[in-house]
Amino acid sequence: MWEIPNEDAYWERRREEWENPRTFRSPWDEGEPMYESGYAFLDEKLEDIETEKGWPIEKLAEADLLEILEEERGIVAETAKWNPRMHSIDYTVRVG
Repeated sequence: MWEIPNEDAYWERRREEWENPRTFRSPWDEGEPMYESGYAFLDEKLEDIETEKGWPIEKLAEADLLEILEEERGIVAETAKWNPRMHSIDYTVRVG
């Protein structure tokens, strides 16, 4: 079986790579954009948004969700999708 000479140092480096992916990018990834995902919770404004749009948030298109993210949170996202389990908008933002 394959052994890691210093297993603690190996796992510490792996943890750092996971926490700071931009620091440990490989040279062939330079042209690839980096993305981060997040959640936008709109509990206090959900009824107002649904009234304004005229539809329940579950039925809104991605373009409408992107518009809501930009207006309410100032987030310019690449993708957006309503998550009924979390009662939030799941979004992806380009960071690099």
